[in-house]
Amino acid sequence: MLNKFLVAGRMTADPEIKTIGENRLCKFTIACDRPKRKGEENPETDFFPCTAWNRNADVIVDWFGKGDMVTLVGSVHNNRYEKDGQKRSSTEVKVEEIHFSGGKKKQENTVPTDNGNPYAGTEDDPLF
Repeated sequence: MLNKFLVAGRMTADPEIKTIGENRLCKFTIACDRPKRKGEENPETDFFPCTAWNRNADVIVDWFGKGDMVTLVGSVHNNRYEKDGQKRSSTEVKVEEIHFSGGKKKQENTVPTDNGNPYAGTEDDPLF
């Protein structure tokens, strides 16, 4: 059996890290546009809740912020629970690998020095 999930998208908010015992946990969401269909004005967007633990949590918090492009490899987990007497379910991506897939999203108030490329990196971005 195989449970692998690959997604490339943008961070919807700045990630935050919290400590649980001796482990570090980072929960965040990735937004991924679907390709536009013929006749549609705007693409549909899917939102994927993600969790990263320990070193992966550190990398997410240290290197990524709201609007940054990231590619993740992980596994999909379906969680079922009961709240207030009602059965509920949620889905999350447990991050196994993090790949740098682009620079930071261009800020609206900056002067473009990159020939109009809205996703050009800055001198502080990693070279890999």
